[in-house]
Amino acid sequence: MKIKLLSGVVLGILILPLTALALPDVKISIKAKKEMTVVKNGKTQKKLVVANKFVPGDVITYTISYNNAGDEPATNAVIDDPIPEGTVYLPGSATGKENDITFSIDKGKNYLKPSYLLYDVKGANGVTEKRIATPDEYTNVRWTIANIPPGGKGEVTFRVKVK
Repeated sequence: MKIKLLSGVVLGILILPLTALALPDVKISIKAKKEMTVVKNGKTQKKLVVANKFVPGDVITYTISYNNAGDEPATNAVIDDPIPEGTVYLPGSATGKENDITFSIDKGKNYLKPSYLLYDVKGANGVTEKRIATPDEYTNVRWTIANIPPGGKGEVTFRVKVK
């Protein structure tokens, strides 16, 4: 098809069928469960129950479920979750299959593996030292998932203790 413009210039126009753009579409949901001790048949067991009220000392497990509802793989998908105010991250509790897990101590500005989370402390002698952050100083946890195929799903978790 050719269109002649008033200026006398002829433009060629290529007409292609419209196709839907193929994109990843990752959806996430989060659940908080509280660890409860129950006695069943005379035996004490720990059980996770959905909860919305917490008291100091409660251990909360956050489960973040994800699925790719798109028609292309999601590569290097990032799930970033702040550690809730009034809680402390429990060391070693972040899990997720085939994920790269990093942490922040500055409210999500920077993420590193725990052994690289350093901050400066000025000693009584005025000398500044580097210290490795402890889990109670973590502000965020991040998972980088290399590949979520179309229709793929999974979950990541972490636990905290209420102060």
